Amino acid sequence: MRKGKRFFKAFVLAAAFCAMSTVPYTSHASALDVPRATSDNTFATASRINMGDTLNGSITETKDYNNYQLQLDSAGCITLNMTAYMRYYCIRIYETDGTEIWYTDSNEWNETVGYRRDEYNIYLEKGTYYIQINGYRREDYDKVTGEYTCRTSFTSSGVTNREDDNSFADANNITIGDKIVGQISVNDDFDTYKFTLSQVGCVKLEMTSYMKYYGIKLFNSDGEQVWYSNQNEWNETVGYRSDTYDLYLEKGTYYLQVDGYRVYDWDKATGRYVCNTSFTASGVSFDRDDNDFRTAKQISWNKTYVGQISENDDFDNYIFNVSKDQTVAIDITSYMQYYSIKIFDADGKEIWDTHYNEWNSNVGYRKDSQNVVLSAGKYYLQINGYRVYDWDKSTGKYVFSVSSLSQTNCNHDYSSKWVDATYFEKGYRLYICEKCGKKYKDDYVAKRQLDQGSISSWYSSAGKGKIYLRWYTISDASGYQIRYCKKKSMKSGVKVMTVKGQRKYKKTISKLSRRKRYYVQVRAYKKSGKKTVYGKWSQKYMLKTK
Repeated sequence: MRKGKRFFKAFVLAAAFCAMSTVPYTSHASALDVPRATSDNTFATASRINMGDTLNGSITETKDYNNYQLQLDSAGCITLNMTAYMRYYCIRIYETDGTEIWYTDSNEWNETVGYRRDEYNIYLEKGTYYIQINGYRREDYDKVTGEYTCRTSFTSSGVTNREDDNSFADANNITIGDKIVGQISVNDDFDTYKFTLSQVGCVKLEMTSYMKYYGIKLFNSDGEQVWYSNQNEWNETVGYRSDTYDLYLEKGTYYLQVDGYRVYDWDKATGRYVCNTSFTASGVSFDRDDNDFRTAKQISWNKTYVGQISENDDFDNYIFNVSKDQTVAIDITSYMQYYSIKIFDADGKEIWDTHYNEWNSNVGYRKDSQNVVLSAGKYYLQINGYRVYDWDKSTGKYVFSVSSLSQTNCNHDYSSKWVDATYFEKGYRLYICEKCGKKYKDDYVAKRQLDQGSISSWYSSAGKGKIYLRWYTISDASGYQIRYCKKKSMKSGVKVMTVKGQRKYKKTISKLSRRKRYYVQVRAYKKSGKKTVYGKWSQKYMLKTK
């Protein structure tokens, strides 16, 4: 039986070697076969290895642990490809002071094939570490013996920060515009960066995280958190997540902290991240504190001002004077998702407000002219980014002015009346603004039209060369026109007679040739001032003189 067991073990090792030899991998150091050590049960006697080495070892009845020492010259990811021919195995990683920073245990083999394979990607800071491999199921329970092979490799993360940077005192100094490359490691929970803004404006963070989760927090110089983002889970299919943040900030010094937690300090992930930073100044008119009435900024009429609601600034307060009782126009263009305006009198009593002002997300802004009736006196104007009251705060830039009401800045309140159509003008609905008097017309209908002319009778006396013509009168007519011609087409030789008066209904056409055919038509006309309109010509009648 012993001979059979030795044969089976040799067969499994040979099969494992053949399987591994067919898998390509890239090492970051020259590959080296590290043989089984005989006296590496302690850190002091640990075998020195380089990333890229293959570790071949065994756990025996008299040997519980194998320890290996490695040195990393930069932060990055070590990869351990472990094949264990033991029923259980455990791997632990320690820092030089003996602090355990990572482990995996309860790794049971596949009894059918007699081994287990696993790959581990472990993100570490630069420094010296000890890797310990043992045959315990977990901790020091259920020890087994056997052999293992562990292939190692390393990929540098190319970080731009220096460690230790876990506190504000040790924060990395950056300039907005820099590209940040960092890493959250099993032995490093946070990366902290420090930057200063000399102007009020927007800091853009374009974050790509190769961690399962990441969080970002922003603190002011007093250590107060002013913004955060968490629960940012990657897309497992592609292995990363990209986000863009626009952070509107007051000028000052800030600390940016990146971590791998899902939320708060739960579910820590490790890995690499890249963050591109940029800044756009808002060009505000005032950049000093104006959060209360004592520091409110004086503004003038008919002048445009620029302001910003920031992550660390909830309100902007302004003071203005009204010289007489009137309707005041506040013209505002807001680049915030929401904005609200409040007006207070000189005693600090709120007398007017507007809220629920949401932008058009397609264009990224909202324009309004707010009209307020005010008596002569002093007033405080407060602008904030809340949707309503103190809910759903948004941040961003806004532009506004205060002026007297005019037709261009009035948010019109129209009344309307109907104007009937005439023979000269279309009918329409007339709208008149009750605030500024602006007018416009809509809902047009066609002009009225005179009825078509119609000949009622005619006759001609023998030998006189005359035609006696009668027609039906038309209401609203100012008079009538008669035209006659020897040619039916009436394209040439046409003569026209005008008969004034709505009630006129007959006319004698004289000086005509005897025994000739004439074509005759009649129509109504209406006159108003210099304007004249005509009805349609009547049907053509062929009349013959005697």
